[in-house]
Amino acid sequence: MKKLFAFFFVLAALTGCTKAEADLTGKNYKLVDADSKVEITLGFAKDENRYYGKAVNNYFGTYKVQGAEISFSPAGSTMMAAPEDMMMAEAAYFQFLPQVQVFKLEGKLLTLTAENGETMVFEETAAPAEE
Repeated sequence: MKKLFAFFFVLAALTGCTKAEADLTGKNYKLVDADSKVEITLGFAKDENRYYGKAVNNYFGTYKVQGAEISFSPAGSTMMAAPEDMMMAEAAYFQFLPQVQVFKLEGKLLTLTAENGETMVFEETAAPAEE
């Protein structure tokens, strides 16, 4: 009986990891708790572990998911200019992404939490064309 319980526990844990990753794949989000006038989006490619979006600039990178843990590579981006407050918001966001350690999905809300406890909350949106 203990072996059967252990088997179902491991199976449930593995299914949870796969489901979490599948829930991000192909989805697009918009930052809901932004401090500035810049609209920040975050999308996850359907066919590979690539993320993309738009702040002041279009940006892109890779990500990795294991269960509720997520890691983002530093973002590459275009080099457009904007008012200083928007540029500062984008720079803070680009610094935040590589520090993210965990994510949580609740309905259409995606919460990213960095190693220092800072969080950003995104809401799922309709899918734009991938950047």
